[in-house]
Amino acid sequence: MKICPRCGSRNVDWILPQNQSIWECKDCDYTGPIIEGNAELAKEIRESYETKLKKEKIKKNKSSENKEKEEVEEELEEDLSDEEINRRLDELNI
Repeated sequence: MKICPRCGSRNVDWILPQNQSIWECKDCDYTGPIIEGNAELAKEIRESYETKLKKEKIKKNKSSENKEKEEVEEELEEDLSDEEINRRLDELNI
């Protein structure tokens, strides 16, 4: 069976009649050569692809959270008066 080398899907179409090596995966938008394999190979590729997507999502979320935190801290710093900064430093014993 023909499967997508990126995500393991069998939902692939041949997109260029003039070039038999160009295929498109309808699930992950991969375009390029396709591979022949069995259900076991497709499952391995799919599991690997899903793991990769999860890692990317976690990394993106962490990056987004850090960026939001930095923006909030910058806004707080910009909005504080000198007196407020000194008061907070005194509270922290700095």
